[in-house]
Amino acid sequence: MEDLCLLTGKVIPMVEAENKRQIMKWGIQDREPFEWLGFATEELGELAEAIGEWQFRKGTIEDVVSEAIQTATLCLKIAEMFNYKLLHKIGKESK
Repeated sequence: MEDLCLLTGKVIPMVEAENKRQIMKWGIQDREPFEWLGFATEELGELAEAIGEWQFRKGTIEDVVSEAIQTATLCLKIAEMFNYKLLHKIGKESK
């Protein structure tokens, strides 16, 4: 599969919608960094399972896309939180 370089314009709105869905389901979360990592790892495992099901069984492309969007959304939230700390020069002492 060839990298489409995020040029289709389809996935960013999907990530934004998933972000809203997650907030509606879980509310605004305030977790320790390692908890966020655990959540992201769990999502990545679900993505791996969806790809395996698609590649070797009768899994659907829709399931792969859904899991990829969920994983991307959570990873972008982590990036945003750490980028905020970087931009505001907030160290480890401030969670």
